[in-house]
Amino acid sequence: MKRAVAAFFYYLIASKMPNTNIPGGKIFSAIRCFFLKGFLKNMGHHITVESNVFWGNGRDISLSDYVQVNEDCWIRNVSIGNHCMIAPRVMILNYGHNTDGDSPMIFQGIRKYQQTVIEDDVWIGAATIILPGLKIGKGAIVAAGSVVTKDIQPYSVVGGNPAKLIKMRK
Repeated sequence: MKRAVAAFFYYLIASKMPNTNIPGGKIFSAIRCFFLKGFLKNMGHHITVESNVFWGNGRDISLSDYVQVNEDCWIRNVSIGNHCMIAPRVMILNYGHNTDGDSPMIFQGIRKYQQTVIEDDVWIGAATIILPGLKIGKGAIVAAGSVVTKDIQPYSVVGGNPAKLIKMRK
């Protein structure tokens, strides 16, 4: 019941509070984090969460230390490493639909995937979509507006739809 209460107050009040870019705005992120600790699977230290981030029921989400999540994100079934930045309007998806049967897809049910893993020191640009069950390697950068359909190698810079290698950072 405690998890449900934390989620209720997060979605009803805390997620609607202003962002940190106003004077004194860091208090609003602290309030959001207070409620998130009550219903996320795991939550590290020094987390910044902006407004209108959807976490589902939070049972499948782990955040490490020094993670920043900007506004209007949809985040599900993910483990996020240390020192990661998630820009506004990023979607990390958690399931798809079964499509192999003879009946209409709407009646075939959902297809669940392994947890998406975002390793340490990753920057995900605005309006990126990450398909479920993928791995974003350490030190990677995903350019704004990308659609990630495959695992991303460590220290690579990718972009586009579908996301392709632009260059290596190291």
